[in-house]
Amino acid sequence: MRPLPFFLVLFVCLSTRLSAQNLLFQRFSAPVAIDGKDLKYPFAGGLNNGQFSNADLNNDGIQDLVIFDRAGDVLLTFLNDGIAGAISYTYAPQYAEYFPKLTDYLVLRDYNQDGAADIFCASQQDGSQEMQVFTGYFENDILKFTPFQFYYQGCPTCNPLYIWYPAIQPGFWNNLSIAKSDVPSIDDIDGDGDLDIVSFAAGNTTHLWWMRNESVELGYGLDSLKYRLIDDCWGRFYENGLEACRASLSSTPNCCAPCFAPDGEAVAEDREERHPGATVLTYDQDGDGDRDLILGNISFECLGMFTNGGDIGQAWMTEQDTIFPSYDVTVELYNFPAAFNLDIDNDGKKDLLVAPNSKTIGEDRKCVWFYKNAASTGHHFELTSKTLFVDDMIDLGTAAHPVVADVNGDGLPDLVVGNNGYFIPFNPGNSNNSSLYLFRNVGSPTEPRFELVDDDWLGMSQYAPDDFDFAPTFGDIDSDGDLDLLVGNFGGWLYCFRNTAGPNNPMTFQQDFNPMWVSMDVGSSSTPVVFDLDGDGLNDILMGEYQGNVNFFKNTGTPSQPAFANQPAISKIGGIDTELITNGVGYSAPAILTTIDGPRLVVGGVNGALEAYRNIAASTDPFQTVSLTWGNTDDGNRSSPAFGDMDYDGIPELITGNFRGGLNMYKTDLSTPVKEAPALDLSVRPNPARGMVQVQLPGGAPVQWQLFNALGEVLASGTAAGGNFSVSVETLEPGIYFISVVTAGQRAAAKLVVY
Repeated sequence: MRPLPFFLVLFVCLSTRLSAQNLLFQRFSAPVAIDGKDLKYPFAGGLNNGQFSNADLNNDGIQDLVIFDRAGDVLLTFLNDGIAGAISYTYAPQYAEYFPKLTDYLVLRDYNQDGAADIFCASQQDGSQEMQVFTGYFENDILKFTPFQFYYQGCPTCNPLYIWYPAIQPGFWNNLSIAKSDVPSIDDIDGDGDLDIVSFAAGNTTHLWWMRNESVELGYGLDSLKYRLIDDCWGRFYENGLEACRASLSSTPNCCAPCFAPDGEAVAEDREERHPGATVLTYDQDGDGDRDLILGNISFECLGMFTNGGDIGQAWMTEQDTIFPSYDVTVELYNFPAAFNLDIDNDGKKDLLVAPNSKTIGEDRKCVWFYKNAASTGHHFELTSKTLFVDDMIDLGTAAHPVVADVNGDGLPDLVVGNNGYFIPFNPGNSNNSSLYLFRNVGSPTEPRFELVDDDWLGMSQYAPDDFDFAPTFGDIDSDGDLDLLVGNFGGWLYCFRNTAGPNNPMTFQQDFNPMWVSMDVGSSSTPVVFDLDGDGLNDILMGEYQGNVNFFKNTGTPSQPAFANQPAISKIGGIDTELITNGVGYSAPAILTTIDGPRLVVGGVNGALEAYRNIAASTDPFQTVSLTWGNTDDGNRSSPAFGDMDYDGIPELITGNFRGGLNMYKTDLSTPVKEAPALDLSVRPNPARGMVQVQLPGGAPVQWQLFNALGEVLASGTAAGGNFSVSVETLEPGIYFISVVTAGQRAAAKLVVY
């Protein structure tokens, strides 16, 4: 990919403050219980690779919590309830909308000490390894950001959005490159009040760099950032990356390890200037005024802790704890742990949080280790939890695929969620333990409440570890009036379960072993949805896949006996393709939303955004695009949408799964599948009803009518010669329904309660 022209990069970055999320859909939540515990943040979306910082989000003087997850580059913001000695936070996702788009790492620090946290982060430009800075400020008591622009005198080619430092040769400048896999330390190393940088430079594999901020020394105060490379061997140790959490220490502060061998020859570096990845945390462990170090390495599960025997002017690591903390439970967190030092429990002492930093493979449930600082002074960390925040969310490990249906026939929409699997400590790299999770709605029609009642619904785990990445969908494939179940999978084909219960009854399933379902192979990671795309009265199957297109499998059978070819009739309907050019991965996940204007096809994908289309048909011609970032609901990689009216208000909720294994929920901007027209006086009596209802309209024009359930599914339809007609609701389960009418060019709708 060709790099963007500099002026365009500048424009894009300067526009960041205007291009925050700006959610178009209102977030929605509902109580959820797992194993008898009510979750605090059920629809926060899960965590895999959390990075933790403090920031005052609402200008109330209390430090709140910001979690940046590298798995999908997602921000989660929490308001601190301010209870002394307690970990008590309120999920407040609205504050995340005011952050710029971030990737790879985020460190929040207040460089100018104005009370508003500032951002130090990886460059927003693809392929760049520079660091950017955003200055925080308050507007209407909300923390917002604007890009910091550096000034480099005599360097017209220096990008003012990135950090450059003077080269040894006067008049020349070098740019600071930090590998995107890393987490650098932003800290006041020399005690002068401004913030320095300690990090491995990209390409430098063995020694830490200290980039000193000389703003104070140069007389600019704290409002500027003026960096200079002071030490390219900070701490005087040599970290070869081949020994677990261990480094070669120098015997003297005047020598950068490995120093010299006895014969006078320099010891060669054995990684040949290749930097695999490191996480860096500097803090004062022993309270002696200088900065000690915790270091994580991409190849190991442990952390190394290094004690500074030098001073603030010259760091010299003289001791190391290679099984840190050796006095408590040693960190063993697969893979590539990162440490964060902040007061999480409001006791005035900084604690330690540890999370895996590798977003390709690693622990995805026990992935936030909380070490409480139990020392009266200094630091003494004691492991208190391995699931901090995670155990208060719906988090199924990696990748969640939700679908909504009334499973037990009580008239309330339930949630069924498939997953890719979760990490197994004794078998890393083979976390293929997928299943289906049934969250039953135990609330009321207007106030949903969910409870996990089965973490291996229908025994799908029997097919793991040979198969995984289960993606469920419901649809009536045999025209018997009830919803059957199809499950996509990593293998790219389908599992089929026929519902034998009949309409409105608790679902009972019998697996259909017809080889047809296995032959419908789209390659990998099939994500099905049942829908009559060609309008012939038979339900077809649309199927997303790993490569990002949406396949159309035409139903060529009969209403009671569906038949599908092993190859799609159209392999790329509507020109839809969620594939990323950079890596060839798409993970398309389609869903159908019924609206009064016709069905919409909503497709999730690897980049997290939702694409929405109208006027859909069995065609390769491009569908009419509603939006390629529908609702701006980007909750991270591998978005997987589902729909249902969870509170029976006629406005469908959007539930999205994501790569982090969690769920988010939103109220869409769409009204009920039927839209009311105030000028048309529609009356439905009796209401509530049981048996027959009378529908009355003024005038005598012909009427077309439809009866919908709360999920937007058409249960019955017909025509009437005049404005008064009857509709039978005798076979309907108790619940909320909607009657839609069209007459004389007008539309109207009415809610109907069946008891």
